[in-house]
Amino acid sequence: MTNESEAGLDFAESLAAATPTPGGGAAAARGGLLATSLVRMVTGISLQKMGAPGSEEGAEDPGQALLEKTGDSARKLGERFRALEAADIAVFDDFMSAIRLPKESEDEIASRKLSLQDAAEKATNVPLDTLAACLEIFELIDGLLDAASIGTVRLGADSDLGAALEFSNAAFRAAELNINANLSMLKDDPRLDALSTRYSALRERFEEDFPVLRTRVLDWLKDH
Repeated sequence: MTNESEAGLDFAESLAAATPTPGGGAAAARGGLLATSLVRMVTGISLQKMGAPGSEEGAEDPGQALLEKTGDSARKLGERFRALEAADIAVFDDFMSAIRLPKESEDEIASRKLSLQDAAEKATNVPLDTLAACLEIFELIDGLLDAASIGTVRLGADSDLGAALEFSNAAFRAAELNINANLSMLKDDPRLDALSTRYSALRERFEEDFPVLRTRVLDWLKDH
């Protein structure tokens, strides 16, 4: 059976290969997955510090349920990142198939253009979903810090929570590069406005939330 370390190495080697996929979009999703794994690690260690469920130490701690919920949410979010990684590869393959369509006659040219635009829309929606998922990581981290600030949770592996934030930042930045590239192929497509509006809203939220949360995480690390 392939363990997680071997699986990570396989992805790194696949990424290094002289092939179009997996590429930056898939790597962005993998970065998001790593961020969720780090959140799960922090919640797991924090639960251990509180004591086993049902024990005298852990039975009455109101933070235990929050940690368990956060860990479960991070696991489910990680599954979404796995799906986004696979989807990024699939939509690029669809795009390459569209590029290979014949373009001899006017009808073929028109059909090929529409197929390329359809593929570009799909290839834009996948990294947009990655951006949205990255912002959900922010919510998990922010929630843990909220709980810890009032003493209901004793966070463990504090620096790893900061690492989760930085991986989500990298994932967001990498995914939006794909979005910009794909939007440029939809200049005369009526779907461009809706895609651009969604991207702008996600990016605006990121630019507002990330520096605030990063400062909060760094301040937390200094105090602990």
